[in-house]
Amino acid sequence: MHVGDRVQVNDVLAEAPREGQLCAIDLAQPLGVSARSLARYLRVAEGQQVAQGTTLASAHWPRLTKREVLAPCAGTVQAIVDGSLFLRQTPEPYRLRAYLPGQVLETYPHRGVAIGAVGALVRGIWGSGGQRQGALVVMVGAPGDVLTWEMVSLRYRGTILVGGVLDDPRVLYRASRFRLNGIIVGSITAGLRSLCERLALPVVVTEGMGRVPMARPVYDLLLVHHGHTAIVSGASEDGPSDPEVIIPLYGQAVPDSRALVVAHPLEVGALVRLTRPPYLGLVGRVILLPNTPQETAIGTRAMGAQVRLGDGRQVFVPYVNMELLG
Repeated sequence: MHVGDRVQVNDVLAEAPREGQLCAIDLAQPLGVSARSLARYLRVAEGQQVAQGTTLASAHWPRLTKREVLAPCAGTVQAIVDGSLFLRQTPEPYRLRAYLPGQVLETYPHRGVAIGAVGALVRGIWGSGGQRQGALVVMVGAPGDVLTWEMVSLRYRGTILVGGVLDDPRVLYRASRFRLNGIIVGSITAGLRSLCERLALPVVVTEGMGRVPMARPVYDLLLVHHGHTAIVSGASEDGPSDPEVIIPLYGQAVPDSRALVVAHPLEVGALVRLTRPPYLGLVGRVILLPNTPQETAIGTRAMGAQVRLGDGRQVFVPYVNMELLG
């Protein structure tokens, strides 16, 4: 990979070996035997490679059902200690993909590359699932409308659905069953959080938990790009990362810049989205930038901005609780 090369979302930029995870499997308890006597019931040995489903140990008692423990995955028997077997999963190579279409701006030997691209970016408050791409389909007519299970069908396979509020688990089950590539909503009810985390479905929440409408500028941006290809990232497979939606603008030249992020300073008149209670999900205009820490809504003092909300209220918001729009 060289500076100036063009890349697509799924292009592999680098590949490296990655050691498989170590799984601890209890053998003695499922067989109903003591750790000391386990050796006579073993069907594998240390250092042996096994396939998924291989019998690791088994016991058969007169007039009782045969008991056995199977390998949950393929790997190598690392050790057998105190009634437990430690299985090292078969290693799989780690492949570093481009993640977005663009142009290589810089290379960092043995570390990675910097890719420049032109597009729209929406950062989420919370997310789950991995990273996928698909056509954006806005399913609701207003930022606060509910995304219902009837809207999710097989015709949307491979797409990313956009709604205002998600409060029905059937939406997630159907989206997973019909192999959608993601869901973007303004908010979800707190009870759906654990279900989202169990499903292999990227979900990006732009405002937070509860029944908070999607911020109007975010909704309008997604509506403008209805039908366009987008990249949705609920959470990185390599660890925690901010959930986000990227909408590449194909055909536009990448600016000749080595800056990874073009920083725009916060100024009076800027449009901001408020990202934490008590003003979660609201949008307003910056009217004043105090030079000293100010008292917040919860009684603490912090650096921030005076913001005029859509209903005319003027509130002080710490910088960490707002996001610059546009």
